[in-house]
Amino acid sequence: MNYDLSIKEERKKFILRANFLLKNKRDNVCLQDESSRTLNQNSYIHVLCRIMALETGVTEDYAKQIYFKRFANSNLFVRTTKDAITNKMIVMYRSLPELTITETRKAIDNFLKWAAEQGYYLPEAKLNEDGSMDFKTEKDRDAFHQATIMTSRVPELN
Repeated sequence: MNYDLSIKEERKKFILRANFLLKNKRDNVCLQDESSRTLNQNSYIHVLCRIMALETGVTEDYAKQIYFKRFANSNLFVRTTKDAITNKMIVMYRSLPELTITETRKAIDNFLKWAAEQGYYLPEAKLNEDGSMDFKTEKDRDAFHQATIMTSRVPELN
């Protein structure tokens, strides 16, 4: 279970859960505080979204919001909540910085799988702790570097 301890109601739930575990004499409880996604993961996601945008003709933001978050990872990003004023259900998307390292890894894997199912090729890479990337194949490395070059170009003014 995840508890956002900066929210009063979540803190209350956390305390209730902890008291329940203590009361029921649980001998072993594992608490994990996973950090937010890494900068390498973040960069990799953005390059993958740029590649998808180039391949499909949409903007990078569209590829990130719709393809990455909504279609490939709705279970991680899409949240429905009731609007306090209108009482209507609305859809909201989690932000990338809210994900843990593990959730981000899963989101990347889901996106690669989803893109392949749609017939689009995205380069697969393993992110190393030192900031380097290991690619599954040379084709993946070349595709990633080509996309990085293509998306970092500044358009020439006429």
